Amino acid sequence: MIAGVEAVLYDGVSSRPLEARVSVREPNALVVEHGAERFTWPLEHKGLQWERTRDTLRITFGGFPRRVLIVRDPLFIKSFVLRMRYTGRQGVYDRMLDLARSGPVLFFLGVAVLLVASYVWLLPWAAEGVAVLLPRSVDRQLGEAAWGTMMHSLDEDTARSRTLQRFGDALQLSPDHPLTFHVVRDEQVNAFALPGGHIVVFTGILERMDRPEELAALLAHEGTHVQERHSTRMLMRQLASYVFLSLIIGDASAIAAVVAEHADNVRNMSYSRGLESDADRHGMARMHARGVDPQGMVDLLKLLQEEAAGMPAAMEFLSSHPLTEDRIAEAEDQARRLGPVAAARPPLNTLFTALKQERP
Repeated sequence: MIAGVEAVLYDGVSSRPLEARVSVREPNALVVEHGAERFTWPLEHKGLQWERTRDTLRITFGGFPRRVLIVRDPLFIKSFVLRMRYTGRQGVYDRMLDLARSGPVLFFLGVAVLLVASYVWLLPWAAEGVAVLLPRSVDRQLGEAAWGTMMHSLDEDTARSRTLQRFGDALQLSPDHPLTFHVVRDEQVNAFALPGGHIVVFTGILERMDRPEELAALLAHEGTHVQERHSTRMLMRQLASYVFLSLIIGDASAIAAVVAEHADNVRNMSYSRGLESDADRHGMARMHARGVDPQGMVDLLKLLQEEAAGMPAAMEFLSSHPLTEDRIAEAEDQARRLGPVAAARPPLNTLFTALKQERP
């Protein structure tokens, strides 16, 4: 090999690059010279690791401090790679090149499979992770975009919406988002929350409730979806490719435009069993803290279960909020753990009665 080529040395003590020269001494050792210092790095030593790109060789050696050597001389790199290949120690770059040369069709097929798998599984997972790092103002922007599109197709009962707003405000369900409540005239047994704070309750589910605690549980559940950003996280998974491109160009409004275009899909967004249980658990804790019996969540879930038995086609709520016996059992256990309510109960009875009596 060519002796004494220029290199850059990082000594592991400081981050300052140092001028060095490197050569190979038989039988198999690198000789690194920096000023008056001289180091010998055996090529077969387990502490020597290396990797290269097309035009750069990076060699590391030692424990602590771990030294790093950067070489850009093409002849030295070529000779070094050949020598290391004879010892059976190839880098990732060279293994990929060998694979591509030995079977180009299989290689590119493997790359294609990897890209598709990343797009289908990795990208949605990464998008959900990114969602929790976004400022909460993004949630509001997405929710307003969806609400602005769907509001014209919903028959909102404004009088009952005002009463429901007072009911929800008394519960103080989401400290980070101002929640806006809407009552919509529709026989669907359904309710949904949009990112950022719009919560819609259909008269079909409202009129089947007998106690204010059931309504408090419904709002606490949906409010938790907003507060814990469940809607945004699931939305980011569903719109992963748009999120990826929008983050690259730094334009959150592009995501909002897609959300507005697919507002109905946002409205019927399905949550995982884990997020549903999370919404129940956090919702019950908020109920308990506000002086409302968390048993109301158990009663609500049982009410929905009973209704579903007689009218499965109309239970839109359960299609997007899956209900299982385990979920009810978890809610019952949570209610027992929370124990008796100590805080003063907000004035919900009068508001609940008004909601049940008001008609257009």
